Amino acid sequence: MPNRYWFLLLAAAAFIFSGCTVGPDYQPPGATLPNRFEAQPTADLGPATLRGPYASIALWWRALRDPTLNVLVERAAASNLDVEAALARVQKSRLEEVAVLGGALPQVGVSAGIAAGSGTDLNATDLTKGRVADSLRAGSSSAGLRTLSEIIGLDGKWELDIFGKYRRLLEAAHGDTEALAELRNAVLVTVIADVVRNYINIRGLEARQDYARRNVATAQKTRETVQGRFDRGLTSELDVTLAKRQLAVLQARPPDLAAAIIEARNRMAVLLGSYSEEIARELRRGKGIPRIPEYLRPGLPLELLRRRPDIRQAEREVAAATARIGAATADLFPTVSVTAGLGAQGGPASNATSTPPLRSPIWSIGPSGYLPVLDFGRLDSLIIAQEFKTQELLVNYRKAIVVAVAEVNSAIARYRAARQRLKDLQTALAESRGAVDLALERYDRGLTDFLNVLDAQRQQFEMEQQTVAAEEDVAIAFVMFYKALGGGWERYDVLPPIPEPQPAIGAAIRRLSDQ
Repeated sequence: MPNRYWFLLLAAAAFIFSGCTVGPDYQPPGATLPNRFEAQPTADLGPATLRGPYASIALWWRALRDPTLNVLVERAAASNLDVEAALARVQKSRLEEVAVLGGALPQVGVSAGIAAGSGTDLNATDLTKGRVADSLRAGSSSAGLRTLSEIIGLDGKWELDIFGKYRRLLEAAHGDTEALAELRNAVLVTVIADVVRNYINIRGLEARQDYARRNVATAQKTRETVQGRFDRGLTSELDVTLAKRQLAVLQARPPDLAAAIIEARNRMAVLLGSYSEEIARELRRGKGIPRIPEYLRPGLPLELLRRRPDIRQAEREVAAATARIGAATADLFPTVSVTAGLGAQGGPASNATSTPPLRSPIWSIGPSGYLPVLDFGRLDSLIIAQEFKTQELLVNYRKAIVVAVAEVNSAIARYRAARQRLKDLQTALAESRGAVDLALERYDRGLTDFLNVLDAQRQQFEMEQQTVAAEEDVAIAFVMFYKALGGGWERYDVLPPIPEPQPAIGAAIRRLSDQ
């Protein structure tokens, strides 16, 4: 059969077998979820939304209506270092997809060899052939030459993807990229939640600091009142000593709170990929713990599959592992490659009268194949191992769903408990302030001793601190609720373009010019 018919036959075979892909085709895994979250009212069944002007779960932090917080979240999404590192991993994986695709396409290179020696003509010819690619060696000939001293040409090879090995590898690489993209989204969700939570912590510490300063002022006023009464002989020295002790105890709180605020600002700076002095001005703008919406709608558990990045990442990892089963399976079947060479050879002519060396074109083209027959189970063991790996990732996927539902259930319970505790503490604080007023009035009239006044004030001061902490707990429970729902990444999921890879020769020239 003429050589051109071999080429046409190979092209036809590549076309016919291009759709033959071994291994299992990926099917999204099924998942069993409850109809609703625990303790969720029937009326709340529906999409997870926020009531009010900011109804998108993708912007849940805006429901707090704090412009300073909105600016900080945007800065964190743009400059957080963990997010940048996660994005770099995604871009790397996208370029690895290009590398996998390039491995499935024809490869062409330049090969050349020159040889001279003191051996026989046959040895000189063998030395030259040994310096070039097999495709050029196959096309070379020493006919009419005394020695074959030089060969140069293009060498090409194309492994036909008859059983879909490269298609499966490309599926796996794409699945890896999508999984890393979801991991980046998960990092973004965590960073946004940490920014909001840290911001709430800063505002809570500032509120405690304000209360502590007011308490110090109240204690100073009380000490002055008791000192005046002592100077007039209306009370004992013990009351003065107790008043001074309470003042000293309260004066010890503001420095600790000031240090805690600085630490919280430093944590915020790290989240923003900056330094605390660069964000100090922004943090001074807001005042007080943001007001938290009273009603929340968690939506349906089924929505977690579409929204939570960790679940989406786990599902993509299963898809990539399934594709790798097919790639491993393809190794059991024949590997067919087409090699080709096109170039020129030269050397001194065998006719002694011809002084100039002879040069002539050479070429070769043909298939090669390999079929594993006896490997003592090595290839099959690799397939089975990959199947177990896929099974492991499938279990991880199901676990991610169970964990997500549990986190939302816990967040709902924590939020409701925090709100109830805050209401109770607010009632207790109002009663404590009333008790202080009553104790002071009775003390001024001489109807009670100073210990009752101190005790009432001390309980009020502690209740103020507990109430601020409870307000902070409600706000943090709100944050953890929406973190558990997995929202917040949707606005930032567009990836920047990757650098356009160039062929090897172009890339080499570009990198040399860059240096």
